[in-house]
Amino acid sequence: MDTAEKVDWATLNAHAAGRPARRLVAKAIAAAGGDRRPGVVLDIGAGAGADSLQFARRGWTVHAYDSDDTLAARLVENERMPGAVHFHHGDIAEIEQFPPAQIVYSTYTLGLLGPQALPEVWAKLVDALPRGGVMATDVFGTNDSWAARSDVATLPLEEIDAMFRGFQVIDRSVRDEDGRFLADKKHWHVITTLARKLG
Repeated sequence: MDTAEKVDWATLNAHAAGRPARRLVAKAIAAAGGDRRPGVVLDIGAGAGADSLQFARRGWTVHAYDSDDTLAARLVENERMPGAVHFHHGDIAEIEQFPPAQIVYSTYTLGLLGPQALPEVWAKLVDALPRGGVMATDVFGTNDSWAARSDVATLPLEEIDAMFRGFQVIDRSVRDEDGRFLADKKHWHVITTLARKLG
């Protein structure tokens, strides 16, 4: 696979539709104060929507963004949940302003925005969070197989730390292992950070 544009995201997301929500969802909710007063979540790169729907099942209002519209067919589930998912279909890099939110959540997506778009999108996401808001995100590290690609942002740890200036890092984990992406072998280097905005 040479570029992200060659991926059939609809097929990939349809295949992933039945997967359980990631544990990062529960961690982000706990860091934001739990379910006592659920607020708004921005799910950037929502894919098939497993994580968005889990937030909504726990009472949160989710603005889910993705360039593939697989999630749109699942929004009938809104009728059975205390929260709701509002799907925004399009290029994340072209969003001028995100709505205010208590949680910004993004897994395996930010790096795919590319090195030019990532800083601008990141600044808008930080602006969407109030003091005490939670950032729960993955960023690709420099050991990742995609580090050789010009269309994917892969960052050294010091640059990731710089992104989180003004945040209290609550938890960080690193995935640095061989695996697969679709039918291809791939080395994953993914830094997951859970942090709370200080100011």
